[in-house]
Formats: sequence, structure tokens, C-alpha cells
Amino acid sequence: MNQSFNFHTDRRTKVLTTLTFIIFVVGAAALFLLYKGGFFSAWFISLVLALSALMILSIPRRIAILEETLEIQCISDTTEIDVREIASIKKVEKREMRWMMPLFASSGFFGYYGKFFDFRELETVTIYASEWNNFVEITDIYDTRVYVSCRDADKLIQTITQAQNELATSSKE
Repeated sequence: MNQSFNFHTDRRTKVLTTLTFIIFVVGAAALFLLYKGGFFSAWFISLVLALSALMILSIPRRIAILEETLEIQCISDTTEIDVREIASIKKVEKREMRWMMPLFASSGFFGYYGKFFDFRELETVTIYASEWNNFVEITDIYDTRVYVSCRDADKLIQTITQAQNELATSSKE
């Protein structure tokens, strides 16, 4: 079973990405024009470029369900979860996500991805989303929670459940 679900960027994410770029450019231009010489302006521009590149390389692109794994594919990284190790999968309402605070994450710059702190459960979770909506919570047997955004959440849940059932029947035979 090979199934793929693409991430779709919403209008809010596009606006936040544009605003972030504008802030970076204005900050760099202000430093360049107002601060003559020294290492501070070069350091700031280098830091902003490095962080931007790191974040751009981490943008989630698609969710792929292969024979035995669920892959969350980013531009330069792939997170794999063994389908047999998924303990639960469910849709999550947007209002339940208001307790999430970014720790080392992007909050609107090409999406919402990285490590977030859940103040409701007091634990760290991983989020891969291109929009702050249509969330699916995937909990594995180690109680690690991963949230993904998927506009076709019901089909994603059904596909993962079907893959788990097929693996369970093939292992019994």
C-alpha cells in the first residue's frame, strides 16, 4: 500500500511567511544603513540567513504511507514511524492546539513545524503542519505524540488503520 498526502499551505501561513521575510529584510537594511563597520551587522545577517536556510530545509512537503512505515517528508529530512508502533491516531480540533507553545520551531514561516511544548499535558510534542488546522494526532507505543496537518484527515486515518490491519493479518499467517 503506497499512499501520499500533500501538505497544503493556507492564506495565514503565506501572510506570516511574507511578513517574516519583510522583517528580515528591513532589519538587515537598517543594520546596513545605520551601523557602519564592525562585526555586528555581518553577524546578524549571517545568523538570519543560517536560521532561514535551516527552516526552509525543514518545511514539510508530504505524508507518505508505505508498506510498513509512515513517512513525514520534509525538503531535506524524512521522519519515519513504523505503522506497527502507532498506538493511536485521531483527529484533533483546532481549539485543542491553543495550548501549544513553540520551543524550537517555526510558527508560520512556511508552516508550523518543530518541537512545541503542550501546556495541557506538560510535555514536548512534534508538529509538522503547513496550516494551523486539520490536525491529526499520532501517538506511538512509546507515548511520543506527533501532530500533522492534513486536509483529508479521515482518509489518512483510514489508510493508516488499513495498513495496520494488513500488517497484523500478514504476521498471523
